[in-house]
Amino acid sequence: MKGIFVLGSSRPLPSGDHGNNFDGLRLIAALLVLISHQFVLLGMHEDTLAEGMTLGSIAVAMFFVMSGYLIAESWYHDPHIMRFAMRRLLRIWPALVAATVVIAIAGAAVTSLPLHEYFGRETRRFITFNIQLRPSYTLPGVFATNPHNPILSAVNGSWWTIPLEAKCYAYVAVLGALGLRRRAIGLVALAIVAVMYARTLPGHPRDNAFDNLCYFYTVFFLGGVSARQFAAEIGRHRRVTAAIVAACVLASIELHHARLAEWALLVPTTLWLGKRSTPGLRSAARFGDLSYGAYLYAYFVQQLIVHMWPAVPTFAATAGVAAVVTLLVAWCSWHAVEAPALSLKRHLRQWFPDSAY
Repeated sequence: MKGIFVLGSSRPLPSGDHGNNFDGLRLIAALLVLISHQFVLLGMHEDTLAEGMTLGSIAVAMFFVMSGYLIAESWYHDPHIMRFAMRRLLRIWPALVAATVVIAIAGAAVTSLPLHEYFGRETRRFITFNIQLRPSYTLPGVFATNPHNPILSAVNGSWWTIPLEAKCYAYVAVLGALGLRRRAIGLVALAIVAVMYARTLPGHPRDNAFDNLCYFYTVFFLGGVSARQFAAEIGRHRRVTAAIVAACVLASIELHHARLAEWALLVPTTLWLGKRSTPGLRSAARFGDLSYGAYLYAYFVQQLIVHMWPAVPTFAATAGVAAVVTLLVAWCSWHAVEAPALSLKRHLRQWFPDSAY
């Protein structure tokens, strides 16, 4: 579960201090997802809030909120469809390709199969599908016998959000082509939010639980987009905004649907914290923007640590080691793949000049 989120940065490469808290919040959210997954991988119960909200699900929602806001800001900064698409591609794809190959190779060290069988059709399928943004979650003979949670053999259980994030980028591109800065388009985005959220309300047919989950997190993304579109109005009419939030919370009580209150509270709170400048949080990227790398590698690292733990694994020990190893791998991903790829953004105006489109 991590989204996206990590993926939402629209700013230049980190210099260590951006003047806001978004980098720090994304890193915190990535670690919250790791903690939430550690409960699952150890077969332990995680305490939840209303309607099954966990640390991980709240963190994923935060990622989508931040991503929506920052992606909309990216469009406002440079409303050019090709440059927008290339910025998104450079943020997601090179690191995803590298992570796919690294995990496939690392899986050879722990597979229960002979290597000539491991590097066969299933592994090739894993690589091909993931680099096409079609998540494939298992490698042959890898983590097939987790004694604490036997049903979990995935090596990249968080990657389901990647195609959803890409779809959300496409929504912004479409809204941008229609005129994202126009208030009428902002109202269209809000209407989409309402329709998608209606799909998650109690009593609505849930033929496909995964689609329902995607609708839910898309609402958080579009909430971030709408917050950017109406930032001036929100700033001028804070009491009206507070009244709308309060009305949503009251409606959630009436409908017995705590997720509505989660959306109404989490969108403004996340963005309020993100736009502030708090010592420590604002300089979280002093070693690089590690949140996307943490998202890509955390699940595999956690599975590997549980698999190799020499004694009965404890939550604190395995989660702590997993966090440290994940951040080290994320640091390598940033400096070896992500930062070099993102440095290409400075050429986008040359490759796609305004006069060409």
